[in-house]
Amino acid sequence: MSIFFYCLAYVAVIAFVAVALMKIIGYLKKPQHLRWELYPVAHEDPERVKYGGSYLEKVDWWKDKHRSCMVGSLKGFLIEALFLKAVWEHNRTLWMRTYPFHVGLYLLLGAMGLSILAALGMLAGADGFVTFCTVLTVICDVLGFAGILFGAVGLIQRRLCDKGLRKYTTNEHFFNLGLFGLYGLLGLVLCLGYGVYDFALMGNSFIYGMLSFTSMTLTPLYVLYLLIGFFMFFWVPYSFLGHLFMKYFTWHDIRWGDAPTVNNPKLQSQLANNLNLPVSWRAPHVQGDGKKTWAEVATSNPELQD
Repeated sequence: MSIFFYCLAYVAVIAFVAVALMKIIGYLKKPQHLRWELYPVAHEDPERVKYGGSYLEKVDWWKDKHRSCMVGSLKGFLIEALFLKAVWEHNRTLWMRTYPFHVGLYLLLGAMGLSILAALGMLAGADGFVTFCTVLTVICDVLGFAGILFGAVGLIQRRLCDKGLRKYTTNEHFFNLGLFGLYGLLGLVLCLGYGVYDFALMGNSFIYGMLSFTSMTLTPLYVLYLLIGFFMFFWVPYSFLGHLFMKYFTWHDIRWGDAPTVNNPKLQSQLANNLNLPVSWRAPHVQGDGKKTWAEVATSNPELQD
């Protein structure tokens, strides 16, 4: 019976990777986005980042080779991903709910990684290493399950009670939060029922079984836990939660994309393609009819049109 669940786990992981790659490739094939003009840009010169400056301030900036600070970009991305800095600054009440949720997810991902390492240690016969990984897994499991449960309940309450947020809330939001809340609750129940250390050992054994196809006994409650986990692997890439792996593009590429078009044939070609796209925006200052291109709209005067 456990062999079936091993195969199902492989299918879930493959599906996650396949859908994630499909979304990333789909994004890369979309038309070139326009600059947001939001400052500070994390990969700018550190001195300019302090006050929100830009390389465009330099006289004859187009004569110099465009440079970006990789350390600054990584620092800005990690601060936002790990601490949700923007939410803290602009909506602290929401941060109190969403931050535990995100930390819980990070810890559970860490627990999964530790279980994989422990399983590899079991294959190598490194008992001491397995014990070390298992102890860390226990900590990540308990805090992770508690974090996503507390965060999911808090976010559901917030979306129900906040009139402004409620307008932008869909049934999928409630489904996603409920799914993760249920997963967190079930994880805590299993930790209490089996003991946190034994529960971590079960995770190690399951991954060890996946690698070696060694049969193991699975209880009904643990089977339910696995099935929910497998479904999440299938579902997350399709849902709003896909920003888990799309965050790089929405921040690094869109929010901080400031590459100059000068001496950049590829970018010039992409923007030229944008200008040939049809416009259906019927606002008076645009007057798109679905046939005119952006180039035609940009070079015409709506005041002179019938």
